Amino acid sequence: LKPAFDELRQNREMELTKAEFLELCPRALPETVDGLFSIFDRHPRNGNISYDEIAAFVLLACDGGSVEEKLESLFPFCDVDGDNLVSADELAAAIRMLYYAQFKDVEYMRFKVDRVVEEAMEGAEGESMTLMHFTEWARSNKPAVSELRDIMQKPILDKTDEEGLPQTWPIQAKMSFDKIKVENPVVELDGDEMTRIIWQMVKEKLIFPFLDMELDYYDLSITYRDETEDNVTLDAAKAVWLHNVGVKCPTITPDEARVLEFNLQQMWPSCGTLLRTKLDGTMFTAPITITNIPRYIPGWEKPIILGRHAQGDIGQACQLVSSAAGTFRLVFEPDGDGAGSAGVESQEAVVHQFTAGGGVMMGMYNTRESVENFAKCCFEHALHEELPLYLSTKRSTLKAYDSLFVDTFENMYQTHYKQPFEERGIWFQHLLINEMVAQVIKSNGGFIWACKNHDGDVLSDLVAQGFGSPGLMVSTLVCPDGKTLMTEAGHGTVTKHYRAFQRGEKTSTNPMACVFAWSRALAHRAKLDGNERLAFFSRALEEACITCVQRGIMSKDMASCAKESPESSEQWMLTEDLLNAFANELRIVLGKPLKATEKAQETPFADSGADVAAATSAGAE
Repeated sequence: LKPAFDELRQNREMELTKAEFLELCPRALPETVDGLFSIFDRHPRNGNISYDEIAAFVLLACDGGSVEEKLESLFPFCDVDGDNLVSADELAAAIRMLYYAQFKDVEYMRFKVDRVVEEAMEGAEGESMTLMHFTEWARSNKPAVSELRDIMQKPILDKTDEEGLPQTWPIQAKMSFDKIKVENPVVELDGDEMTRIIWQMVKEKLIFPFLDMELDYYDLSITYRDETEDNVTLDAAKAVWLHNVGVKCPTITPDEARVLEFNLQQMWPSCGTLLRTKLDGTMFTAPITITNIPRYIPGWEKPIILGRHAQGDIGQACQLVSSAAGTFRLVFEPDGDGAGSAGVESQEAVVHQFTAGGGVMMGMYNTRESVENFAKCCFEHALHEELPLYLSTKRSTLKAYDSLFVDTFENMYQTHYKQPFEERGIWFQHLLINEMVAQVIKSNGGFIWACKNHDGDVLSDLVAQGFGSPGLMVSTLVCPDGKTLMTEAGHGTVTKHYRAFQRGEKTSTNPMACVFAWSRALAHRAKLDGNERLAFFSRALEEACITCVQRGIMSKDMASCAKESPESSEQWMLTEDLLNAFANELRIVLGKPLKATEKAQETPFADSGADVAAATSAGAE
């Protein structure tokens, strides 16, 4: 590669096409050149190779010298003019390509480069650093130095041995921890803004160092969804269904302002809603409970998992507005040759007779199949969590509509789930929603709450805030086949922090929900594969994070929640520092037995006897 390297070093602004590169380097192995160009082919340029890119490739791919020597050799790579001075911009250009070669994420690359350069330039005189200053920094144990050493140990290319078998080429990371082999893929659905950056850090610090795992990656950022006309979301749904396990980063649901911000072709729908529709799953939202994070409802000692039927109802309702007098009718016409249509007559009902001035109208629906799938998901998830299941409706008002939900759940429970529920000491019960809300407030938690679409949309926020923070909620999409599952952080993309990041400010964003989305997905992969080591790892990851927070090692929002707790103070950590602390604790937890986990309580509702019986009676309805 040296002829091309020398040519580009003489003119740092120059770039080479692949044909020009091969002409300059006729002795270069074709697979080496292919590897070089493939590593940087998604970098937002034109597919050509620059000096900084080939320099990063040489540093990462060469197999000579120690990692410390490679890091120190970064200075002469940057010092193109040979004056023994390297500016912040020159260092940033080189560091940028090192991070891109390993992580392929432009936003994350920019985030990391700013922090590395800031640390390296600290104490330098003027706008450039000397060789002595750089060497002292490169030989220190500062966070950025440790990260760069790790990066320089990671392989970036594969080659084959004499038998044609793949071999990592040529740098092998030497780690004291034996990586856990994950036999089957996990589908990764990447997202937007601040959570996208945190997502990459979680993988870098808490996932990749410990697991040998294949990821089936899909970029669900709003810009790439627009570029693919949202076909990437459909492809991601198919992949989740194929591999049975997905983990999703929060994504942007565009409004008018976002359409203008990103110059979108159209206002794309929520990709979360689209995924739920394609997978026909039920979204269960559960809190991450930590002893020193106070709950706004102190009696909630154990989790309340809210299952939302995110199909039909007001989510897919048809709405009309009229300013004139007229008749609003609801009409059903059976298909003449459809299944089950024989003998079924048309139905029509006058909903309202509008007078002058008109008003608003809405028609909504649900299907028997969707309600049955909702019930099955709820029962299966209750068995998995070993928690009792409650369904809340307004059947006293919506007698026909909500009776479909109540009757479906009751019939399915009596036919398929009563025995396994009783064997585990759990149960199913229906309550009117007003009575259910009253009981929930008085309860100490420890149950699954099945809600219709609109009820679940509203009450999930209430439950999240009741447990202390929406940043401590994890969502799990459970599909009716009983084995397909997708997890995600139960919050948004944290736009406010992302704006601060864009201004160059440091942020303290809560990463707990993103971490737990990974741990829950990995736990399900372990269950499907019978992988005990992976199951242990997923539990250890959660225990390590909770242990740190209980010691007062937390993000700014958690410190604010816990300000009255003696374990916490006004001290809080930046996101990356917090994840480093989680990683250090994880290594400790992996070396010892895990803490025992609690099972369901015997009676979630403290006074469930008379009140619950009354709530389900005809008189109460």
